[in-house]
Amino acid sequence: MALTLAPATQAETAEALREASREGRRLRPRGGGTRSRRGPPAPADEAVLSTAGLRRVVDHQPADLTVTAEAGLPALELAELVGGAGQRWPQAELRPGSTVGGVLAAAASGRLRLRHGPVRDSLLEVVVATGDGRLVTGGGRTVKGVAGYDLPRLMVGSLGSLGVIVQATLKLWPEPPAQGWFGAEGPIESRLELAARLLRDVHRPAAVLLGPGWLAVCLEGPPEDVAPPDGTAPAEAPPPLAARGLVQVGVAPPDLPGLARSLEARGTPFEAQLGVGACVAGVETADEVAAVRALAADLGGHAVVVDGPDDLRVDPWGPTPPGLEVMRRVKAAFDPAGVLLVGALPGGL
Repeated sequence: MALTLAPATQAETAEALREASREGRRLRPRGGGTRSRRGPPAPADEAVLSTAGLRRVVDHQPADLTVTAEAGLPALELAELVGGAGQRWPQAELRPGSTVGGVLAAAASGRLRLRHGPVRDSLLEVVVATGDGRLVTGGGRTVKGVAGYDLPRLMVGSLGSLGVIVQATLKLWPEPPAQGWFGAEGPIESRLELAARLLRDVHRPAAVLLGPGWLAVCLEGPPEDVAPPDGTAPAEAPPPLAARGLVQVGVAPPDLPGLARSLEARGTPFEAQLGVGACVAGVETADEVAAVRALAADLGGHAVVVDGPDDLRVDPWGPTPPGLEVMRRVKAAFDPAGVLLVGALPGGL
């Protein structure tokens, strides 16, 4: 069984990384583990560095719409805390068991990205224990400022490859007076036409989602504004996509309808965020991963396996992205001994 380290403080986390760098021991940071099935399969003997002991709520300023919490705090506990003040973290996809740091490290943006933006936009300040055991802070608790590295944005989506997020300050949003989901069914061309009209004519929808046979729109605001747009009817939020594996596709927003047409014609389950350019496709085999990746490449996009068993993650990233040498230099600056997720990132980083 792999060794698990569970530091209880931020300083202990930094010390664990310093010791690992001295000894050449490889570590895999872990929050709640709800998004651990991404990247290549982990070596069986790779030690785990758990953030479960870092659970403090450091500060909550309802008047400023900010909260500062340690990375191991369960995200749903954070949601309950700020919900008591009529606030929320709408950019994040919250799952049972997820931690604040894990959501950020995985760049787990939710369905409301069209209105509220990606999860990286919610991160005001971050404290990171680097691979060589330094505690560094980037950003600010009230104003996002950048001098040198934009550390908050750099850490979102890094999967713990540069350092372990130990604390984060998040920008919150007020709970809307009302929220409602509305839907429509029909041929894909009619649904795409309706979606284009919604994006053009409806004031700031929170989400416009497209899947096989269905279209869903989420509206937020005063109750009188949360009413079914023409062509839709009241509906429940679509259930999360369920498949053996999930591939996250990113294309330019104008190209997303074309991708959706291709996926629907293939019979591939998917959920596309229209107006954003993001799409999750369900896959069962490595051949299906390759097929989705080919569709994305034809549109100048990318496709990454974000969840799946080992056989779907032999090549989770696809073609090596441009800027690999810059990525190497950044990795060396934060993790000079190469102890964090070595070989788990694009290009074997």
